[in-house]
Amino acid sequence: MDTNSVTQILQSMSHYTANWNLIVVVLFICSVIGAAIFLERILYFRKVEIDSTSFLIQIRESIEEGNIVEAIATCDATKGVVANIVKAGLCKHEKPRDQIENAMELRGMIETAKMEKNAKILSIIAHIAPLIGLFGTVLGFIKAFGEMRMSNLVEISSNQIGGAMEYALVTTAAGLAVAIPAVLAYNYLVSRIEGMTVEMQITASEVVDLLVARQEKM
Repeated sequence: MDTNSVTQILQSMSHYTANWNLIVVVLFICSVIGAAIFLERILYFRKVEIDSTSFLIQIRESIEEGNIVEAIATCDATKGVVANIVKAGLCKHEKPRDQIENAMELRGMIETAKMEKNAKILSIIAHIAPLIGLFGTVLGFIKAFGEMRMSNLVEISSNQIGGAMEYALVTTAAGLAVAIPAVLAYNYLVSRIEGMTVEMQITASEVVDLLVARQEKM
């Protein structure tokens, strides 16, 4: 395929996308997907996040009293990420420390994977949205210069050039308008996941210590 053929294809794409503004439509779809993912993740975090302090107090009382069944029931009633991890450790309460820690670590990996679900899509949207907008900008410039070449700079009007340039700049602005919120949303989700991960680790460590201390007293 020679250079003229490639140029003709790009010019055809530029005219087609200019008529329908498909680049902006694609960016709008990306923004809708990103907003839906962010909202779904926020609702999920509210569902699985618990008051770890009060939960740990209840678990500590049950373990110190030797009532593991009650502690597991508390986890079932509380639910949430931290409760699921603690329950995994409680189910191994008679095992050595390393087995308890392994069980909780495995459950922690599962819960972390659940928290990170679909979050990467936001990162992808944040990265590709400016590129899509830039692609639209390139098509706009191709259309503008193509019209200039076809008219030999004689009959071309400012409206034609202005329309092509406006299309080019609008797609760039649209790409940035989608990318910036996506970056902010993704980093917010990452910070929430990191905070909950630290909370999971602290609570799991305390529960392991309680279970090991209980074993030593028996």
